[in-house]
Amino acid sequence: MNKIKLKWKRALPNFVITGFFFLMLLFLSFLCGSSVKASDKEASENQLPFSPGEQLVYQIRWETIEAGVASFNVQPVTKVGEQPCRHFSLKVETSPLVDVFYQIRDQFDSYTNLDLNRSVRYSKKETGSEQRDILVQFDWEQGVARYSNFNAPREPITIPPGTFDPLAAFYKIRGMDLGDKKEIKFPITDGKKCFMGRATVVGQETITCFNTTYDTYVIEPEVIHFGGVFEKSDKPRLRFWITRDERRLPVRIQSKVIIGSIIGELVSIR
Repeated sequence: MNKIKLKWKRALPNFVITGFFFLMLLFLSFLCGSSVKASDKEASENQLPFSPGEQLVYQIRWETIEAGVASFNVQPVTKVGEQPCRHFSLKVETSPLVDVFYQIRDQFDSYTNLDLNRSVRYSKKETGSEQRDILVQFDWEQGVARYSNFNAPREPITIPPGTFDPLAAFYKIRGMDLGDKKEIKFPITDGKKCFMGRATVVGQETITCFNTTYDTYVIEPEVIHFGGVFEKSDKPRLRFWITRDERRLPVRIQSKVIIGSIIGELVSIR
C-alpha cells in the first residue's frame, strides 16, 4: 500500500497538472508563431472564436482511472493596474479516489493585453496537498518576467517580444490556421524558464470523444524540454487532437510514458 501511495504521489503532481494542463498549454503555445503580426493587432472581439462566459471542461484519466477534471473559462475584460486586459482562468481538481493519495485544488489566472499578443500577468494558487501562491509579472519595458512564490522573488528572466504564459497560449492558438503548417516553434515562459519549443503536424484524423465526433489535426510536440517522467521514460510520446473548424478546440491529449497512459478529453462546452 505504501509503494502504491508513493507512486501516486510522484506521478499525479506531474501528470494530472503537468501532464494534462501544463504540457498541453506549453505545446499549444508553440503553434502560435514567434512574432506579433499586424493581423494580431487588428483582431477584434468579433473575430475571436471565444468570448466571456465560455467554459471548456476536460476529464483526465490515468489508464482506466478517472483522475480529475480541468475547467477552462473566459472571464470578463478587467484591468491590471490601469491596463485593460483579457482574463482567462483554469481550475483543476483531482477526483475523490485520487484525493486519498494526493489532493490537487489548483487555480490558474492569466491576463493579456486586449490585442492578445502578449501576457501581462500570470498566477497559480495550489490549495491541495501542496501549497503555492505563484505570481509572474511581465515587465515589457525591461523585457523580463518576474516570478515570486508567497512574495519570495526569484531573479527575473529575459523574455522575447510576444511571449505568453501557458494559459494565455491556450487561447492564442484558437485563432491560428494549422492547415498549412508542418513544423512550428514558439517562445513560452512560466516565469522560471523561457525556451523555444517545436511541434509537428503529423496528419488528420476523425475521432469521437464522449459521443461527439470531431475532424482534427494530429500534432506531436518535441518533449526534449519536458522533465519529470518524460526524462525517465524510454521513447516518451505526446499527441494532441485539435479540431479543424474555426474554434480550434483541443479535444484530446494522450501521452505514453513510464507510468502508463494519460488521457484528457473534452466532455462539455458552454
